[in-house]
Amino acid sequence: MTRRLQPLLLTLRAPLVIAVAIAIATLVPQAKSHIVLNGSYPAVVCPGALSGANETITLPSSSISTRLVAGSTTTLKSHKATVLPGSSAPTFVSGNSGAEIALETLSGTSTAATVCNVGGADQWFIGGSAGVTSQGALQIINSGLSDSIVQLFPYSSKVALAPISLTIKANSARNIPLASIVPGEESIALHVVTESGRVTSFLLDHRKNGLHDLGSSFVTGVETPATKSYIAGLYGNASKSSSLMRFLVPGNVNATVHVSIYSGGGTFTPVGFDSLSLAHQKVIDVPLPKISLSTPYGIEVDSDQPLFASILTRSTAGGTDFAWGSQLPAMSNFKINLGGAAAQFLFIGQSPVVKADWRDQKGKAQSLVISGDTQAAWHPQGALNAVTFTVISKKPVYGGALISNSAGGLNYLPLIANQLVSRTQTPVADLRTLARR
Repeated sequence: MTRRLQPLLLTLRAPLVIAVAIAIATLVPQAKSHIVLNGSYPAVVCPGALSGANETITLPSSSISTRLVAGSTTTLKSHKATVLPGSSAPTFVSGNSGAEIALETLSGTSTAATVCNVGGADQWFIGGSAGVTSQGALQIINSGLSDSIVQLFPYSSKVALAPISLTIKANSARNIPLASIVPGEESIALHVVTESGRVTSFLLDHRKNGLHDLGSSFVTGVETPATKSYIAGLYGNASKSSSLMRFLVPGNVNATVHVSIYSGGGTFTPVGFDSLSLAHQKVIDVPLPKISLSTPYGIEVDSDQPLFASILTRSTAGGTDFAWGSQLPAMSNFKINLGGAAAQFLFIGQSPVVKADWRDQKGKAQSLVISGDTQAAWHPQGALNAVTFTVISKKPVYGGALISNSAGGLNYLPLIANQLVSRTQTPVADLRTLARR
């Protein structure tokens, strides 16, 4: 009897097993593969003191480690401080979410400030002079552990010049006088191309007439030309300053340019800049008409061809000095330490909205939302240290700062996050999706 029932039980059990399997497959959620983003910030490099300057470096946090780019030293050290003395050797800064500033003082009123950066395969410097007053230099830094090959392409007001090939030894820097690259040229531009290695370059424009110091300024490097670009945070006191714009069209076609000024009083176009014609592959300087504004202003450059644009402002307020303003990338969220400097900020774009968080001189936390139609200005009172900027606008915002410190002088500082997070994707099976919710 038992033997007769076994085939019958097997016949009845098979459909039941299949039904249970279908129910499990239908009712229980399947495991899903999720993507986890592992983020890290790249290290940056600050320039070494150039032209005999005294240098300080400000860090956004006291927990950041640094080392000098010199010799065989590769050990990072923590200083537990946010303001460090600079050196003739460049400084290597470990990765973090903030931005570091190098400030160099060459005389009582001549100062130069720059944001330390990662570097890259292409860096364009639209500024500087190699004329008889030039004391400026191009500093090329190899922070890697193997030799780097760099090609330098100079441009003058007449023509693009022959390239110069350089080899930069591992963990070292090379300072090249601008007067030796394009001798005698007042209007220059440099294109630094890295063929191998981890290279960062800085250009300091410093000028002297005999014993009289005429001023100094870093020229911020730009990665690519653009048909629309912005410069912000410019000094507009016409009675104590004069400005000129420098252009370079790197392609093979001439460009037609339209320039707009963004100020607290509205937007306008300077005389002669409505439809300005520019020859290609030549450095062209065009003086700006006198602009008398009580607050910093910004510039928008529209062109039918990709180009580079910068502005040079000469000032006699408190002494002779000058500053170069360069094209700005769109802002990201970041933290910066101004090291006790006074500053005025300007943000331009389509309805710019930026939030600033900082601590006042009494250590009290402060917060402010800065907004406007085409430009938004912020002039905090007193000295500033660490400030965190958060971009609220959905459309790109471009920011610049006009800063001054105890040494005096004129400084333009681009508000850019020099350390953007690098992300890698790692697939992970999330077993929690097997649980019913």
